[in-house]
Amino acid sequence: MEKDAKRVAIVITTRNRSDFLIRLLNYYHLNNCPHTIYIGDASTKDHQEQTLDAIRKIGGKVNIVYNDFTGYTPSQSTYELLTQVKEKYACFNGDDDYQISDSLTKCAEFLESNPDYATATGYAVNFRLKQDGPYGDIEVLKDYPRPELHNEPASKRVLDFLDKYFVTNISVSRTDRMRKNWSHHEKMPDLAFGSEILPGILSIIDGKAKTLDCLSIVRQMHNRQYALSFILDWIAHPDWSKSYLEFFRITSEELSLKDGIEVSEAVAVVKKGFWLYLQRGLIREYPEAFPDPTKRGRKIWKSKLRRKLTKALPFAKTIYRRFWLPKVRKIIQMHYEVSRKDSKYYKDFQPVLDSLKPRS
Repeated sequence: MEKDAKRVAIVITTRNRSDFLIRLLNYYHLNNCPHTIYIGDASTKDHQEQTLDAIRKIGGKVNIVYNDFTGYTPSQSTYELLTQVKEKYACFNGDDDYQISDSLTKCAEFLESNPDYATATGYAVNFRLKQDGPYGDIEVLKDYPRPELHNEPASKRVLDFLDKYFVTNISVSRTDRMRKNWSHHEKMPDLAFGSEILPGILSIIDGKAKTLDCLSIVRQMHNRQYALSFILDWIAHPDWSKSYLEFFRITSEELSLKDGIEVSEAVAVVKKGFWLYLQRGLIREYPEAFPDPTKRGRKIWKSKLRRKLTKALPFAKTIYRRFWLPKVRKIIQMHYEVSRKDSKYYKDFQPVLDSLKPRS
């Protein structure tokens, strides 16, 4: 594999979050990121000036392509950035999240050797700080699942994807396919369809999804961070119907071509899959939309009991996490692994921890 093919375009859209973006750029600078960073900045001038000052201080040590996208929507910014990308592979990066540079290279190498796969990623974790803003101590650290999909034909992958649903934009993909999958965004006034669900399902139709054995993504959580509306409110929005029909048409046509099936058969697959997607979302969101105070009390009680048991049996939790889960159940708790200094994943997490400390 040629050296240039190992480079991955890191695509970032941002608006009025220069403090988070500067934290991220400094992280890439201090960790000698070899990949090109494409920024679409729709911020006000004061935020843009702060970002540009940080880029000047980095001084070309990281390859950064900066764009003033004042007035652009996130979808417009994303597509315009993808038209600029020269690298064969690309991924998206939230302005408050982290992609691990070495893992991006591994993902590109995997895709280069496995043309039947459309996306590749590694393990991921979420963190929440004790206070608002880009710097501070971590209060919560938890796994962020990155499922694999190896099914053939594409129809089976579509059903699995819409049942499990995960964000594919942050995985490494081939740039030409990403560009094509995002080219429909102007036809969809609904943000969820145009900027996440449609590009995601099209990437799954393109090929299989792989999760490599490495830490790849570290995401920061906020209160309903960039959250889409609750599904019931989403469906009721005036923009929904038009976008849904366009989503349904494009997806069914692409699936029909990929699997060599009649459009009517593809329509049935997409309809079933989207039904699974809505059902899963409604079940998950109901307790959040209508919290039950009695269940919250039981949850607090269970949490206290767990802490007492852990304190009384300090080695039980370690044995459970280090031996029982990975060896017996074949499950890795990544939030635990990245915090353990003798873990192979720790070396990639430590620089992220360092970046959370305020710079002097």
